[in-house]
Amino acid sequence: MRAVILKRLGWSAFLAAVVISSADAQSRRRGSSTPANNPPEQEQQQQNAPVTNPATGNPVQVPAPPPTDPSGVAPSLRQDGVGTPVDTPRRSLRIDGVSERSPNRDRVPITYDHIREDDKFWEKQIWQVIDVREKMNIPFQYNVEDENGVNQLLINILLETIKNQEVEAFNPIDDRFSTPMSYQEIMTKLTGEVRTVRSIDPVTGEEKLVETRDEFNPETIRQYKIKEVWVFDKEASALKVRILGIAPMVARLNDDGSVRASMPLFWVYYPDLRPVLAKYDVYNQNNDAATMTWEDLFEMRFFSSFVVKEKNAFNREIQHYIKDGVMRLLEGQAIKDKIFNKEQDLWQY
Repeated sequence: MRAVILKRLGWSAFLAAVVISSADAQSRRRGSSTPANNPPEQEQQQQNAPVTNPATGNPVQVPAPPPTDPSGVAPSLRQDGVGTPVDTPRRSLRIDGVSERSPNRDRVPITYDHIREDDKFWEKQIWQVIDVREKMNIPFQYNVEDENGVNQLLINILLETIKNQEVEAFNPIDDRFSTPMSYQEIMTKLTGEVRTVRSIDPVTGEEKLVETRDEFNPETIRQYKIKEVWVFDKEASALKVRILGIAPMVARLNDDGSVRASMPLFWVYYPDLRPVLAKYDVYNQNNDAATMTWEDLFEMRFFSSFVVKEKNAFNREIQHYIKDGVMRLLEGQAIKDKIFNKEQDLWQY
């Protein structure tokens, strides 16, 4: 009787061990198929573990995702009007100097003196080119952000102003401001059309199609063309100048880096642009405390330029009838001298 009882107890213990081992195996299989039940430390180790690229057989470290803000967008990048990631303005969190500078965003330009049509005794329209590589035009190359994170380069100011619809851009098919031009059209001329190219994922080796476009390099804007009119006001007995338009000149480069040609990117009507330029300071290489706005720079003629065209019967630029570069500069200087001498000849001594 005792032997029978011991035999039954042995079979019961064996069956219990089999049931426990089977339940343990099932729980392990469920745990391996549900990664959400893994502890955070184990998930972090799995993310940091190297991945083997099946295309090359080399281990590839998966890059960590960039930090995001509550909205889910990386704080250092944003999407502009054409889908290109650009840096966002980063405001300085401390005073960048001995005292805090007042934001001069409420400045307005000085109103022009009114010139009656009957008082215009003499008038001449000319077109000049400002080359940013000249020594006097160094402020046009100042590619630095101010304390508010706003870039002070002139081309960036123009593009941002057009993007915000503060001023209207015009197509360079003519210089009479006849055809409006949108911000998307400008960026298409600067960065090209969106292209679809084939790309191989370095981690998975999977080939896929991605959309890409070139990035805009502000250094390609090396010249600005300005259209202006010189008029002698007989009521004030003074020769006055009025800038009518500004056009950035985009440079087309050769393989060796030399400039092949420069063409206007767009035209902006300068009287509409004056209130915007009065809000941005210009770099002063001699004194950082002596601030000056872009509007002051143009109105006080603190730039170096050369004449490329005067209003003529054939509507030709100087380069169309003078091929030598030095002779073209001398012809442009002769036009300047003619305007200066015109004012002097009106006086009697």
